Amino acid sequence: MSDDMSMDKDFLTIGEFAEIVGMSPDTLRRLDKSGVFRAAKRGVEFENEYRLYAPPQIIIAKMIRVLTEISVLRDVIKGLAHSRNPLQVVKLLTAQSRKVADELSFLQEADSVNGIFRELISEGLSATENELFISERPERKIILGNINDFEGSTSFYGPFRRFCTEAHEPKPNLSYPVGGYFESMEAFLHEPSQPTRFFSLDPKGYDAILEGLYLTGYTRGYYGQTNGLPERMAAFASKNGLIFSGSVYNIYLFDELSESDPDKYLLRVTASVKETRRVPSRRPIRQIPAGNVR
Repeated sequence: MSDDMSMDKDFLTIGEFAEIVGMSPDTLRRLDKSGVFRAAKRGVEFENEYRLYAPPQIIIAKMIRVLTEISVLRDVIKGLAHSRNPLQVVKLLTAQSRKVADELSFLQEADSVNGIFRELISEGLSATENELFISERPERKIILGNINDFEGSTSFYGPFRRFCTEAHEPKPNLSYPVGGYFESMEAFLHEPSQPTRFFSLDPKGYDAILEGLYLTGYTRGYYGQTNGLPERMAAFASKNGLIFSGSVYNIYLFDELSESDPDKYLLRVTASVKETRRVPSRRPIRQIPAGNVR
């Protein structure tokens, strides 16, 4: 055995060192190549490069592992590996805490968007399209836009663009589904493609779809196409002793996210009603809170 190899008994192989410090050998190789954390000794044995680590390096490796796990940038870690002090590190940790909090907030909202779309699509998959029914619905937070001004146009794109760009408090995440709000069934019957306002299912909103009894119906088609659904709902209510008592809400269960054919988009309309006599009903739809669909 060469003199160099006899001295290696005082060092740890990359596998031994990796096990002690809780890093993989590949991670240690990357840190070595980037200059963040170099092996104490290296050489060539049987034409293969090997790395050896001194036991005191365990302390530095622990520091690097902690900072890596809390997402500190590699260049910052490289600098701290050579020189650091408590005040410098506490400032870094404070900044990383804010960064992690922002990332957590983003992930939580992404999960909420995911859950709401899954809820709507799941309802659409189980919907009986020609059925009209009444059910109790719980309160649901929304962000309600300003009153729309169609300016003599039948297109909803102008008001919709304004909803997306106008100031709201809180500011809606436009990834959430957007629906149409009508102040009454009369308004819906008069201009079913021109909602009084738009709303977002963003649960951060201060407005709400109120808890109560709703008449629900579905229809397929592109945005603004209601295919006689308002008239069918009005006829159903008249026949079955229902009085429209408040707002109407339109939301697409299938839209461009889940359906490539616009003619197959699935619209759900819910209208607030009161009973004047007992009418056929089906069990209330269970509204699953956003983000809890599994």
